[in-house]
Amino acid sequence: MRQKNLNNAPRRAEFHLNMRLLPFLVGIFAILYSLTGYRGWLVFFIGTSGVWLLAGIWVRSLGRGLSIERQIHLAWATVGESVPEQLKLINTSRLPAIWVEIIDTSNTLAAPVRMVSDVAPHASRTRYPNYLFKRRGLYTLGPTRLYSGDPFGIYKLTIQNQHSDTIMVTPPVLPLTHLRITPGGWAGDQLRWRGFLERDISDIGVRNYVPGDSLKRIHWHASAHHDSLIVRNLEAAASGDWWIFVDLDAAVQAGSGQDSTLELSIVLAASLAIRGLNERRRVGLTLAGPKLVWLEPRATPAHRWRIMRALCMAESGNRSLADLTVVGRAAQMATLIFITPTADPSWVANLSRRHAGNIMALLVDPIQFGGHVDQAGLVAALAHRGIPVTRMPKSLLAEAYTSNDRDSRKRTRGVDPSKRYLQQGRATWHSMG
Repeated sequence: MRQKNLNNAPRRAEFHLNMRLLPFLVGIFAILYSLTGYRGWLVFFIGTSGVWLLAGIWVRSLGRGLSIERQIHLAWATVGESVPEQLKLINTSRLPAIWVEIIDTSNTLAAPVRMVSDVAPHASRTRYPNYLFKRRGLYTLGPTRLYSGDPFGIYKLTIQNQHSDTIMVTPPVLPLTHLRITPGGWAGDQLRWRGFLERDISDIGVRNYVPGDSLKRIHWHASAHHDSLIVRNLEAAASGDWWIFVDLDAAVQAGSGQDSTLELSIVLAASLAIRGLNERRRVGLTLAGPKLVWLEPRATPAHRWRIMRALCMAESGNRSLADLTVVGRAAQMATLIFITPTADPSWVANLSRRHAGNIMALLVDPIQFGGHVDQAGLVAALAHRGIPVTRMPKSLLAEAYTSNDRDSRKRTRGVDPSKRYLQQGRATWHSMG
């Protein structure tokens, strides 16, 4: 659980006089009493002045004593997953807050928090709102604004707290266990050993023994044939690495919003990345939206977070897939996985024939999303290069969101009843004082 204390955040209290005629009334009563000596005007003057003074003291006390704390129980979530939050309204003043309106001024939430309550002096009230995110992206909770005032309605108090917190909502993932991804490495290699730091070792030939060579590398059959010690010449190959290329070119996308080739491409990329990392592979990611993302293969928890953050923020751009196919030395031995809805085969020609790893293409059919361009030419170009092709149907997108909603419902079965009510819109205040 990650706690965010808004008391330590930038905070500003403002006071506004609602009854602008009150100072004039007090002045008029004072003038009338001084001119006529009538005690009725004196009563009015003392009464209005006393209420005005009491309202000022009340609202200033609340301005110093009212605050809010927010605790976010998840740092990041998946689409369809409920994100709980604890929102605590605190009053340290000696006077009660008859009413307090709490407003989350976030511009990223479809329905920001907005609630009204009262709070006794030296007490607090707590509520547990849940947020259900149906689309991937970065969402902000806060800044928060409190409205209150005195019981007479003379002053209005506004407390602005500038603290905000960001929640990363990642795309849903599919297991994709049916998808077979051939390891990379030199074509024709049959003998590989898992080496240090999860690297593959490839036997690329033999040579004469040199003092200092490990005895484990001696090729005994060849040594007997040549009547001298022969050792295997080994070289590291990143055959276990996956490098995912995602085509975000706006010119080739079809559909819109969550029902689009772009969204399915993002879901496939996230699913493959999670699968590869769960298999302890090093996974890289390349995509070009408004900004170019180039993440070289890693297998660390921090790298998982970087990949999912890049995918949750992915948007269409103006770079074609051909612009991304200039593969550096770091990817020469990896398995390259291209995810694209394009029908243009030009990017296939850019792939280096010297690439020692395997290459595969996952094609998202734009026609299923309302497009009009057939991918037959691209399929033929890939077949000519011997690159395996797998078509990824539109139904996978619905399957991802449906299965994720089902998993989300399963995750909520173990929560306490108050949270279950909150998810159904039956929020309950809990008073502490």
